[in-house]
Amino acid sequence: MYLYKILALPLTLLSSVVIGSEYTSPVDNINVYSTELTTLAIQNFSNGVVEIDIHGKIFNLAPASGAQLNCSGYKQLELQVRHNDHEYFQVPCNSRVVINESFTNQYAKGE
Repeated sequence: MYLYKILALPLTLLSSVVIGSEYTSPVDNINVYSTELTTLAIQNFSNGVVEIDIHGKIFNLAPASGAQLNCSGYKQLELQVRHNDHEYFQVPCNSRVVINESFTNQYAKGE
């Protein structure tokens, strides 16, 4: 019973962190969700490495990996998915960016 309470609490907290609202992303197969956290979370569920530039800092996200950024002093961050036609888009700091399984870099496809 005690182990169940230990496992149930983190799952309950995690489920309450993500709110159902979704922001619009201009890049296909990338979704942005609102959260109650003060950090920006990025998750890469695609099959390839995704390179993201946030205010000049480059993040190379391997498949099935992610990054979390502290947003102290910011309300929004400018996020650029490299190797795609779209230059950049802004996301709220208290959000989760999910790169879906079907995402591919445009230049990797030859577009």
